[in-house]
Amino acid sequence: MVLTSILSVLTAAVIIAVVWLYRVNSAMRAVPRGSLQHSPHRLTEHEIHATYERLSKAPLNFTKLLPPRLDRRYIVVGGSGLVGGDIVLQLLQRGQSPQSIRIVDFAPLIREEMLEKAGECDFVKADITSPASVEAAFSKPWPASVAESPLTVFHTAAAIRPSERSPVFYERVRRVNVDGTAIVMAAARAAGADIFIATSSASIAVTPVSFWAPWRSEPKDCYQVITEADFDAPMRPHNRYFANYAISKAVAERLVCGANEDKFRTGCIRPGNGIYGDKRDLCVGLGLMQGDVMSWVPQNIQNFVSARNISLAHLQFEAALTRKPMPRCAGRPFLITDPGPPISFADYYNLCSLLSATYFMVAYPPPVLMLMLAHAIETYCLTLAYLPFLKTVFGLKEPAGLIENMQPSIFTVCSATIAVDAAARASVEDGGLGYRGGCTTPEGM
Repeated sequence: MVLTSILSVLTAAVIIAVVWLYRVNSAMRAVPRGSLQHSPHRLTEHEIHATYERLSKAPLNFTKLLPPRLDRRYIVVGGSGLVGGDIVLQLLQRGQSPQSIRIVDFAPLIREEMLEKAGECDFVKADITSPASVEAAFSKPWPASVAESPLTVFHTAAAIRPSERSPVFYERVRRVNVDGTAIVMAAARAAGADIFIATSSASIAVTPVSFWAPWRSEPKDCYQVITEADFDAPMRPHNRYFANYAISKAVAERLVCGANEDKFRTGCIRPGNGIYGDKRDLCVGLGLMQGDVMSWVPQNIQNFVSARNISLAHLQFEAALTRKPMPRCAGRPFLITDPGPPISFADYYNLCSLLSATYFMVAYPPPVLMLMLAHAIETYCLTLAYLPFLKTVFGLKEPAGLIENMQPSIFTVCSATIAVDAAARASVEDGGLGYRGGCTTPEGM
């Protein structure tokens, strides 16, 4: 009797668990209803090929959108990266002399386009967590032809770790994203800069998605419309940000915007959401280089943004900040995304499959199994953090490579987050940047 009762209880528990997981899996596969109003149409094979053929004959032209060349000098912190590199390239494209541009980065230039076109720009290796290193980079003498020109600083460097949400790991991003920003901003002031623009993140506004309620037809908060509204409210508790990365960017953003004054004008650009634009980017380029991609979110609709549109927004922000008197956009963040409607992840996969010259294949495992795996990986990493002897005695290590990103926070930023850049598109007179992007997402990809 006892054994029969135990087996009955276990059987009931298994049935409940299976039904629970089935319901959660079904909800995770659903298209978030609210997102369809922003993008009801999916890209067809004909539209993808037609866009490709059109751009093959008439490539994208960002030059006409660039603000006029200014008689200024520039320090681009993080200029070896994707956004920073495109800022350098667009500065050169609009006629700035290479002598007026200094790239400050810990990593060397590796992008072929940067090596080809930005080779004459000054490059200084620096660690932005070291005040002495940054001060040395900023105080290096300039060529006489530009030494007396006003100075603009673009701060684009960041530690991007979107998978970690526990406070125990916050230090990993804080040192670079918060302390590093403060150090760079102090060096910019000391060097006489009067304009300071930092790259932030639209993910600051994203709140965690809840997946585990089996009675829901779609996960709670799987559809979110994000703006800059959170900037005008107190910061949320730690667990109301999707990851430590977002918290660190929110703190840094408030440092930058809070430093704004007439002789040191500041602001931030929030890219929304995933940034693409180079074969090494973490959005499109990485998938193309891998060839084999696993996805549990083909149905989700989300904004993507070209690095060139982000760069363009930085330059349009700078142009606005040079106005007299100080414009209303000073001391504020602005969300930037590609013009046109957002696309779904399935649109992105179809585009890559149709146009990639190399192998590209997407597998679609059950999303609930991927979520369970993500929680297991996070638990393992937290166990190592709280029990360090497991590393020192037994040699256990945290996962490395792509698998380390496979943690629950990633499921939130892959949900249907719709970025609205209406504030940036407003004219400078109306408090915006007058932002106009140079490509839609299908065009840019």
